Amino acid sequence: EIKMSMNPTMITGLLLVTGVCININTMFATAFTPSTAIHDAHITPTSQSYTNGVDTPSPFPKLAWDTPPLPQQEQQKSQTMIDDHDPFELWAKTRLGLGTGPGSNSNDVFWVGEGALYEAYTGRILAIFEGFDVGRGVQLDDNHVRQISRKIFWFRDPATGEIMTEYEGEAVQPIVYGGQMIDYRKSEEDGSITYSVEASKRSLKDALPEMKVTSRMAGPHQMMINIPVFVDIPIAEERGGGRYRAWEFYDFGVDPSFPLDRPPTVSWSRQGSVPPFTDKMNSQEAVLKFS
Repeated sequence: EIKMSMNPTMITGLLLVTGVCININTMFATAFTPSTAIHDAHITPTSQSYTNGVDTPSPFPKLAWDTPPLPQQEQQKSQTMIDDHDPFELWAKTRLGLGTGPGSNSNDVFWVGEGALYEAYTGRILAIFEGFDVGRGVQLDDNHVRQISRKIFWFRDPATGEIMTEYEGEAVQPIVYGGQMIDYRKSEEDGSITYSVEASKRSLKDALPEMKVTSRMAGPHQMMINIPVFVDIPIAEERGGGRYRAWEFYDFGVDPSFPLDRPPTVSWSRQGSVPPFTDKMNSQEAVLKFS
């Protein structure tokens, strides 16, 4: 059983700034900060740029990532590295620490981050959003992995930074998932990965469209993994009736060698209702961005 102790005065609730995976075996985490990467980049003048069909010197600085194409030998090496990675095994290790070697973790894996809740279509920030997910994996067979996880998030006032307890006279309640069970399966036919929510706060078993966990390599040292979620389910009459609709995308990034100075990262985007923030909105939708 996973136990979490929270300050009773903290009102927790529901996600774009930092989000990292923490391996508690090493207690090591770093945050991805684009501004630091840009400001610290080594700047050299670029040799040429293309303008109206004429090669002219570029007025823009060249950043460290503006590198020439890989030589043929390096391209072949990169392709070999891609072929060596099983996306299903890499996903199970990234998300839940399953497997052996670098990146594995027999204890709980924490994903910690922060972000913001926005009013849909205006972009007005409604709240700062912080929290974490803690999960553990169970290898049921070679092609079947089970995720057992909990998550907790809280809102902060965007102006004061204080924990929010109310919004426009309505109580702000925590977004707490005391337990979720999600299964991932690898197809024996084409190697594709699908997921199913077996148990959750909401009754989602057999209620979600079947979607695939997709992945691709971005060079030899970065795998991108995408998990789409679409929800359209009825709301019980005792809770007001109607339908609960939302979409979410989880975008993970991981170096398959799992270096300690580059932990896996995730960005979570969501659009849907978020009471009480959306109760008085015409669209009754808000946009959540967390990483």
